[in-house]
Amino acid sequence: MKFIANTSDLSKYLEVAITKNETIKNISTDTRTIQKGSMFIAIKGKNFDGNDFIDDALDKGAIIVLADNKHLKNNKNEKIIYVRDSILALKKISKNILKKYNGNVVAITGSNGKTTTTNLIAKTLRNNSKTLKNFNNEIGVPLSIMNASPKSKHLVLEIGASKFKDIDYLSKILQPHIGVITNIGNSHLEKLRNISGVFKVKSEIIKNMRKDGILIVPNDNKNHLDKWKKMRSDLEVISFGMRKDSDFYATGITIKSNGLSFAISSKLIKKPIKINTLLEGEHNINNILAAFAVNYCLKNDLSSFSKSLSSNKLKNLRQIKSKWIKGSTLIDDTYNANPDSTKKSIDLLSNYKKKTVLVLGDMLELGRNKNRLHKEVGKYAKQKGIDVLIGFGSLTKHSINGFGKEGIFFNSEKALKAYLKQNITSKDVILIKGSRGMKMERFKNV
Repeated sequence: MKFIANTSDLSKYLEVAITKNETIKNISTDTRTIQKGSMFIAIKGKNFDGNDFIDDALDKGAIIVLADNKHLKNNKNEKIIYVRDSILALKKISKNILKKYNGNVVAITGSNGKTTTTNLIAKTLRNNSKTLKNFNNEIGVPLSIMNASPKSKHLVLEIGASKFKDIDYLSKILQPHIGVITNIGNSHLEKLRNISGVFKVKSEIIKNMRKDGILIVPNDNKNHLDKWKKMRSDLEVISFGMRKDSDFYATGITIKSNGLSFAISSKLIKKPIKINTLLEGEHNINNILAAFAVNYCLKNDLSSFSKSLSSNKLKNLRQIKSKWIKGSTLIDDTYNANPDSTKKSIDLLSNYKKKTVLVLGDMLELGRNKNRLHKEVGKYAKQKGIDVLIGFGSLTKHSINGFGKEGIFFNSEKALKAYLKQNITSKDVILIKGSRGMKMERFKNV
């Protein structure tokens, strides 16, 4: 059961007349995933206009189409619903769904760790619906809401930003009861300019939270924490982090190449909660603390939180480990990259006792400091004892510069693949990372 399970639901939430009631099997903005019984939403993008593919969607079996091409305004096809703007129609549907929804809305934003924290919250809370895949923008968030179950007690939704007002737009739709900011770091600096800009855009969530809501934030920067506490007097602010003055903090930390163990301590709970998990990397401690804070605020059984994290099924959600060339170990972290997340991945790689190799693609959208930030990452990898740094893309030349003589630079995909195939051995642990635009996943298959 979904909020948009049939055309009658669509009619109700979009507030348009649809005469025939039919089951909607799936909702898509891409005709490649259309099947019989689909709903197709035509979106105008930078490179494609979904309105150009309406006939294709109908031929493949779409039973209803939302379109915003003006030429379709007075069309006679009952399967095509004209709207002024498809993205604004998604916004309207979502807002109307949430007006009638009686459960809790939890929204997660931050520079790094959003998807992992979202998944941890969803994994540990009973009866919830969460973000589809990593759909966290003005199209993906409404799609996640439309696909959520009306019976869910909690909606757990990730919201992302690449420019100012992005979080404002999405949080206005959600009006969350609980807002989580995972961290403030160097991301999307091309448009956000600096850390102050990142802080500003992530903090946009605060003004759109419901009255007397709960804001969960990191306690790694006192200035940021003080500012958050002053933004809304009606919000309860809960902090997490490594500092003992955090509301929830970690003690007794043991970091291994196959997981983490620590205790969550707080004056808010009777005794520390022990955590043993297969999630790797120190950065996941903060993700777990943030997820725990949500569970605490929603009065979920805290002992079940610990049990959920000890499950063998719960492994790294971004850094996926597998056997690779000649029996080596591959850590696939190709989803995306910025300087902070890359340093966290270096920390993870440095925990391995074998020979460590970092294959790094360019980190994009870093603005005027892109060269310096790439060089800093190279220096950091050297400081953490990474054995070999391989750079791919023009900006990683600066990373190689910072790393030194054990760094190798490639600007040819073919040459890099040949190098990996020839030089990787069974004793190596390789981590591949880079910005989404670099498509570093291409190097997994050599």
